[in-house]
Amino acid sequence: MQSIYQLFGVNSKEQFADLISAKEHQEIIRQHRAELIASRIFPFALLFGVLVPLWGVLDLLFFPTDIALTFIAMRIVSGAVFLTLAYVTKKVRIGMKRALTCLMVMLMVPTLFFQFSTPLIESAELTGMAATLMHLYGLLPYVVIASLALFPLTLKEFSGFSIVLVALASLGLYRSEGGDINMLLVQLWLLLVILGVSMFSSLQQVRYLISQMVKASYDGLTKLLTRRAGMDIMESLFRATGLQQSNFSVLFIDLDKFKAINDSLGHDAGDEVLRQASKTLSESIRRGDAAIRWGGEEFLILLPHTDAEAAKIVVSRIMARGLATLPDGSPVTASIGLAEQHEDKTLNWKDLVDIADKRLYKAKQTGRAKCIAPDGSEVFFPVKEHAEA
Repeated sequence: MQSIYQLFGVNSKEQFADLISAKEHQEIIRQHRAELIASRIFPFALLFGVLVPLWGVLDLLFFPTDIALTFIAMRIVSGAVFLTLAYVTKKVRIGMKRALTCLMVMLMVPTLFFQFSTPLIESAELTGMAATLMHLYGLLPYVVIASLALFPLTLKEFSGFSIVLVALASLGLYRSEGGDINMLLVQLWLLLVILGVSMFSSLQQVRYLISQMVKASYDGLTKLLTRRAGMDIMESLFRATGLQQSNFSVLFIDLDKFKAINDSLGHDAGDEVLRQASKTLSESIRRGDAAIRWGGEEFLILLPHTDAEAAKIVVSRIMARGLATLPDGSPVTASIGLAEQHEDKTLNWKDLVDIADKRLYKAKQTGRAKCIAPDGSEVFFPVKEHAEA
């Protein structure tokens, strides 16, 4: 098993699982991968949207008129699809599902072109330049399979694309070889070799992207999202919940008397408190939520599809677990501001964070160790902890 990990450049079962499926990928990794796929689709879609129809001039010059006109019609449709893809990947904010759909459409266009062109070409006796063009069209399946190497796809995604593309390519190759099984097997062997190289390249891109995103997006001390990465995720989640007309809650958390902890016990003790608090926050939220180290001893918890009442349950869970304890066993508390998109009637995530920040400040000014919700209600840390704080 270790040799398999080394082959793919990973060191653990969890890292290997990230290459197999995107199920456990963080939202920021999903979004960045989607944007990377879209950014690579765009130039090819734009280029093919222009060149594919223009290639019709060669069809008119070297193919019989009836075949050439059919090809030109196919090229116009293909060009329109490519230009539409270029527009979508450039102008529309794109998620993972849409990025993969665009990629499949881009790959299916030349694949289907090959499927429809094969019987047309076979019906004519072609020589010279026309025969050369015919052989060029026969290379389309290999070009399509090889192009998968350009995109960061998990093994599950890559397999889905491969099954469809190889099945269609096999059908087209069988026709073009006139049913010659031996020649078809040779063609399929070459196709599978290219497929294997493309798969390895694609998986390596996923591995590299994740490693770089983890380094850039996660705080080294707390292992939570950095402020910059958190802002990107918040914008994405806020927009998504808005489109779905769902709730979106934010918890703004500030550890109480943290400066005094650093001053009296030293920065090592302060760092340990931050680590403990971060662990508690991470373990108290769902996989689709996000925990951000906003700065210093401040944290932001993003709770998509969560109304204020449900968010208060999350707050109670955090308080019951206990954020952290000091070396003498005394608990660490926090002041928390809760804001919710619908109740606070906010149109952007910045206003939502500002409202949560104001409620946090009010919690600090009125006794600390509690959370203030949009309706003015308060949730307190357990009495024993509150009294000792």
